Amino acid sequence: MKKYILSFIFISIVAISAIFVSKSFNSDMAQIMHVVTADMKHERTISWKTSNFGNPGSLEIRPKQSNNSTKINAEAVELPSDNGGKRFMLYTAHITNLTAGTEYEYRVSVGKRQSVWKEFKTEPEATAFKTLVFGDSQSADYSKDWAKTAQIAWANNPDAAFFINMGDLVDNGQDDWQWNAWFDGAAKLFEAMPIAPVMGNHEAYSLDWKMALPNYYLSFFAVPGNGPAGLERYAYSYDYGDVHFTVLNTQLNELHDWYPDLLEQQKKWLANDLAQTQKRWKVVLMHRGIWAHPFTGPLDEIGKAFAPVFDTYHVDLVFTAHVHSYARTAALKNGRRDPAGTIYITTGRSGEKVWDKSPQKPMDEVYYNPLDMPNYLVLEASHDFIKVAAFKQNGELIDQTEIKK
Repeated sequence: MKKYILSFIFISIVAISAIFVSKSFNSDMAQIMHVVTADMKHERTISWKTSNFGNPGSLEIRPKQSNNSTKINAEAVELPSDNGGKRFMLYTAHITNLTAGTEYEYRVSVGKRQSVWKEFKTEPEATAFKTLVFGDSQSADYSKDWAKTAQIAWANNPDAAFFINMGDLVDNGQDDWQWNAWFDGAAKLFEAMPIAPVMGNHEAYSLDWKMALPNYYLSFFAVPGNGPAGLERYAYSYDYGDVHFTVLNTQLNELHDWYPDLLEQQKKWLANDLAQTQKRWKVVLMHRGIWAHPFTGPLDEIGKAFAPVFDTYHVDLVFTAHVHSYARTAALKNGRRDPAGTIYITTGRSGEKVWDKSPQKPMDEVYYNPLDMPNYLVLEASHDFIKVAAFKQNGELIDQTEIKK
């Protein structure tokens, strides 16, 4: 059988408290998380966490219903909490040489304790797929709106290949309790499909609400390390089906002391990233939008850096978040309506934080402020089209659009 190659990913993280650790390993003692890889046909990144210290961990994998499995020793990192949370061990495995469109079974172990066998399927050769998109999930109580929205979206779309969170995942990026609660709310999604995270400004705040390096975010998510030099986990890209996804970092204010050239570094990398892809569709994910406040038309610093690159390389769709409302523009190029331009969609909110004064832009064709309940989006892509539909938590359709080539 094929040999599975494990490359270890060192993750620097502070602790996960007891909410992350189930009571019995045989009934999911560890929080298990899948993260997107650059090539999801042949790779898988799996992390798991436990408070069982001092024991080696391993991942065992096999094709579904096969009796032949490969057991790989995992690298464990023991990390304490900076604000009193429970210490834990984190194990991470990056598996390559998988076969496209194949169902696999895997289980993780720590010492003599072992999880049940779990399943995942690699990306098939077919180009059509579906993914879930969540706007800002920051909350005070993640067990309510965030957990319910994530679970309903998945229940209504069990065929989704992965899910995207557009940033401001938590309200305070250095609060381990919030990360625990956020992960706990979507625990079943993490086991079922990979996450493609986008960093928001709230990921870069300290416990006393000052600017801070987003250490928790960088630690949790072993995203592809193909971003700009020195910013490998701040920005990245990956492929699925006929779509190339580029994830950008818009925290120029929060990260200025550490990365004063954040936008310029990404601008050069973005142009190269978009120029090299052979995929039919190009989709960009970024937390903040491109227009100055109030939304009267001029581009802000982010827009001045990125929008000309979007226009040059024919980006089809840009998802943003930050303002907690849903909006969709017409296709725009060089600041004007153009059927060959880029559609910008602001993704609303999946958590409980609302902004009753979230502004509507003059270039919006559709605008909706989800004050009554959270929302989520479903993206469907094939060789011939991209469809995006936005739904309220109760399933009511907010908007839908289709892009064809």
